[in-house]
Amino acid sequence: MKPSDFQKTVQCRFESCLKKVVRHVVKDYQKKLKRRQKEETLFCELPEIVVENLAVWDDYDTDYTIFNVCGNDIRVYDDELAEALKQLSERNRETLLMYYFLEMNNEEIAKKQNISRSGVFQNRHNSLALMKKLLKEKQ
Repeated sequence: MKPSDFQKTVQCRFESCLKKVVRHVVKDYQKKLKRRQKEETLFCELPEIVVENLAVWDDYDTDYTIFNVCGNDIRVYDDELAEALKQLSERNRETLLMYYFLEMNNEEIAKKQNISRSGVFQNRHNSLALMKKLLKEKQ
């Protein structure tokens, strides 16, 4: 059985309508791609500093040395610095850690250690000189 002229006409109209829909879908998709291309940047095109800011670095306890001062855990990442700090006396180590890591002033440190303010300054000065010497020896 051959399709009638009416059936052919309806089929042609339907096919024409489908082709239009497909063309518009393709055009919309291409527009979307162009818009996305303008707004998005490939990772390989990003500057290295931006990629580093996007990165997540894992933090493990084995990566640093922990010193407990005044109930605070102070983490020292540099192994050489941690070793030099370990070689100081406990009072001198605490003086340096309180001053540089806990940002305490000489008066506050003096109250904690029950010594004079000038004693704190002298301890810190001598400790830094000793650490400088220790770090130079390792190099």
